[in-house]
Formats: sequence, structure tokens, C-alpha cells
Amino acid sequence: MSGAEEHPSRLQPKMTRGGFRIQFVLWSIWTALQLVIVVGNLVLGSIWEFGDYLCLAALSLGLAFLGFLLYVRHHDGHFWEAEEAKRADWDRRGRAL
Repeated sequence: MSGAEEHPSRLQPKMTRGGFRIQFVLWSIWTALQLVIVVGNLVLGSIWEFGDYLCLAALSLGLAFLGFLLYVRHHDGHFWEAEEAKRADWDRRGRAL
């Protein structure tokens, strides 16, 4: 590789910082709603039905995906910063013309 620096590969190559933010907000809302439903069922002390267990599974899914998104942010954050610096450099050069 002539002149190219070798970097570890990205975990999610097509995810940008904006894509991360949208997914993080949506999955946070999803998880919060499921948490409200599960806590409400626990507080009321009613007998759990199939739908209640689905809400518990959805809460677990939301927590797992939020954890994955935070892992992606930790792993790919420096790539996002490099892309933003490159974009800012191009903007600065374009304005200098």
C-alpha cells in the first residue's frame, strides 16, 4: 500500500454520526416506552400475560441494541471525527476560492 496508512477496519462502515444519533434517539424512545410498560405491570402486580412478556423481550432487545450503538460509537468515533475534519477542510478551501 503506497502511502496509505493502515487503520483497523470500521465496525459499521456505513454508519455516520448523524445516523448514529437518529438510531440512538429512536432506540432510546423504544426502550423508555417498554420500560414504562414493564414497570407499570410490576407496580400494578397483575398477572403477566403473553403481551407483557413480549414487552419484557422488547425491553431486552432495546437495551442490547443501545449497548451495541454505544460500542459502535466507542469503536468508530475517531473515523467520524476524521470525516468531519475532512469535510470542514473542504468547506474552508471552497470558501477561500
